[in-house]
Amino acid sequence: MATTLSLGDDFHVADFTVTTVHGYTLLLDAPDRRNEHLHETIAQAAHAGDRGYRVFDLASLREGYRLQNARDLLRYGNHQCPLGDRVRLLAALEEYGSMTVSESLNAFKETSPMAGLATLALHGYIEIELDEGPIGPETIVRRLRR
Repeated sequence: MATTLSLGDDFHVADFTVTTVHGYTLLLDAPDRRNEHLHETIAQAAHAGDRGYRVFDLASLREGYRLQNARDLLRYGNHQCPLGDRVRLLAALEEYGSMTVSESLNAFKETSPMAGLATLALHGYIEIELDEGPIGPETIVRRLRR
């Protein structure tokens, strides 16, 4: 969800508003030459409202696996993970600390395993390593503490 910043007589709508699990708000913009001269002004307005501001670096966005892994997970954005599956996986992660994706899939009895795993990641119950490589059977899954 985007946030509008007041820039004196003008305004700026950030492309994305991100709130971290720690409650910090960061405003993100895609690279855009038409607003390049305003980046410092936008950053000052964001900081005045106790928010951070950043412009994506296209090169870092395209390199690595994070973007493709995020796209893969977001395909499951409309799914729900039943309580029983969530409790089974979180209990296993509590006991073992971390598991691979393939080990984690055994916890799902009520829903499609990948849909359940992706849903729990998207809702902040678990963490799946996104940067090491494409999500696969050996990818590490950890529980996130709320």
